[in-house]
Amino acid sequence: MIPAWPRPRHAGRRALLGVALACGLALAAPAAAAGPDRALYQEAERISTSLQKSSTKKQRKVEWERAVLAYRKIVARYPRSPYCDDALLAIGDLYAAMSTRFKDGRYADDAIRHYRMVVNEYPSSSKGETALWNAWQLARDSGEPKKAAATAKAYLDTYPNARRARLVRAEVDKDEPARPAVKPTPAARADLAQVFNLRSWSGDSSTRVVIDLDRPVEFKYDRIADPDRLWIDLIGARLHPNVTDRQFPVGDGLLEQIRVGTNRDGVIRVVLDFGDVSEHSIFFLPDPARLVVDVRGKARHQVAQATPSPTPTPWATPAPTPSPVQVAQATPWPTPYPTPSVTPTPPPAPTPVPTPSATPMPTPSPVATPTPTPTPAPTPLPTPVRPILPPSPSPTPIPTPTPRPVVAQATPAPQPPKTNRSGDYSLARQLGLGARRIVIDAGHGGHDPGSIGRHGLQEKDLVLDIALKLARLVETELGAEVVMTRDSDVFIPLEERTAIANSKGADLFLSIHANSSRSPRARGIETYFLSFAKDPHAEEVAARENAISQATLKDLQGLVKAITLNSKIDESRDFAASIHESMLQTLKPVNPTGAVDRGVRTAPFYVLIGANMPSILAEIAFLSNPDEERLLKTQGYRERIAQSILTGVRSYLASINRGEERLTRKAPAPTVKRKVAGRK
Repeated sequence: MIPAWPRPRHAGRRALLGVALACGLALAAPAAAAGPDRALYQEAERISTSLQKSSTKKQRKVEWERAVLAYRKIVARYPRSPYCDDALLAIGDLYAAMSTRFKDGRYADDAIRHYRMVVNEYPSSSKGETALWNAWQLARDSGEPKKAAATAKAYLDTYPNARRARLVRAEVDKDEPARPAVKPTPAARADLAQVFNLRSWSGDSSTRVVIDLDRPVEFKYDRIADPDRLWIDLIGARLHPNVTDRQFPVGDGLLEQIRVGTNRDGVIRVVLDFGDVSEHSIFFLPDPARLVVDVRGKARHQVAQATPSPTPTPWATPAPTPSPVQVAQATPWPTPYPTPSVTPTPPPAPTPVPTPSATPMPTPSPVATPTPTPTPAPTPLPTPVRPILPPSPSPTPIPTPTPRPVVAQATPAPQPPKTNRSGDYSLARQLGLGARRIVIDAGHGGHDPGSIGRHGLQEKDLVLDIALKLARLVETELGAEVVMTRDSDVFIPLEERTAIANSKGADLFLSIHANSSRSPRARGIETYFLSFAKDPHAEEVAARENAISQATLKDLQGLVKAITLNSKIDESRDFAASIHESMLQTLKPVNPTGAVDRGVRTAPFYVLIGANMPSILAEIAFLSNPDEERLLKTQGYRERIAQSILTGVRSYLASINRGEERLTRKAPAPTVKRKVAGRK
């Protein structure tokens, strides 16, 4: 029998409670703090409850469909919301009830499909066992043996040691023909971790692969030549039924394909078939458990800067409900914009003398004799405007020598770029590179609120507002293209934020956060770049932003040392210093007690690991300080923070270029369009 429309337990609420407890905050939050995904879920619950209580509404299919649509909105708009599995389970329950009430087997098929989506799309959900149990009961009561056998096999393969698994096996044993189809495979052991998803992002010079598991595992790996490939063995793991032995083509020049399969009992092997790969790195991220693999090759976009590139192809964004592997194609660099040398040419353009310009060397010598008559010089100037050929020989001697010295005087002599703070010239400074694409990352989001002030201000809302303000300023004043990791209240995993920057071919990566401390008197500004944590406070900040314990950071430091390049550290240090100094200078006049210089620091932030461009994390203020929280609630102070960061970006770009007019090398600001990762 199908259970009578159970009210689901809310995984999302438990997650929010866990965050609140971890931060030592009161569990009661104001209604305004509820996210839009939670609001949608509460609205869907209200509609379904109203349907349950009304015998009149139960007779009308349109009322049931209205409740289904309300739950579907959550999955469609916020596919990473912790309420999605609850919503899918509720949709399955609604369709199951409709199949009984309206005697229509199509509703039963819809219910089974949504029950299985809970496991396929959200394998780590605690609702999975209930969903597959309900699906099996529906299939069993349908009177179709094949459908019942398929759902029974899915249940036993996924939850072989569940409390109700023996009931499923007992039913299966009654039907001899179905037994071979539903017998669980040897890999379906509850003591093994499940590999339930693979994701990848492709950039100009790097590709990131993420392997999702339901808990940590040991792993071994090695690189083999002929053909060049990297194998990774996940020890104590099995494939989730959602991911079978198969291969996933990538074909981005770095990776040819990804292969995954069972190597032996309890060991899953993932093979990355390399293309033009120079180096690779592997590291593990907990909570949720995932293995991250970065492969790097030669920067193909550097060649595109030297020669005009073909028409850019759009970046393929991952679908809202991801398939086992997502491959995001990076957008090639756009056609280079005209260099500044073209702009001085319009002043001499009125003199239509294309013929002598082809032979500039012989013209000065024969024309040396007519030069004693300087008085006619004013008269020839209007005559070239007319298309009259006879007078052209006389004016040519005077204009041809003069344009060159005039242009040389109008164009200021290029100044050499400044050295970085270590006294060296990085490759970016040697080439005088600008920034045409900047990624702005608003920290936290969705079910992860970040720090919460004593008066209810949440970090995720604060930094999103400042990030949007900064994006507008960068577009209008620098003319650069802005890519935002998020522009709404959604959750983006840490490793995905850097992967977005790499896949978009970004020149700078800026992550905005708000600080917190056990002491309510702590205040000030800190700016971080990726390296070792050199003091306990930096370790504490990294532990909070990474949401891991400090014990794990010791292992992480060796990892960061292996995957970070010196040139990026140097440029990131200077980028952080420019932002930090600008924030202090801009905010000090309006917040003399709060804008305390807490220094440019280093720490191993997950969100910065693997970035192929200068990348920093800015802690703009302390939300745990009541005075700063009150100031941060005002739009004027937020606008000032955004302006200070813009000034820091401008200052950094000016230091690596020969002149401030070459900061972005972009078209005028009105032609620039902001992009949000994951949207077309």
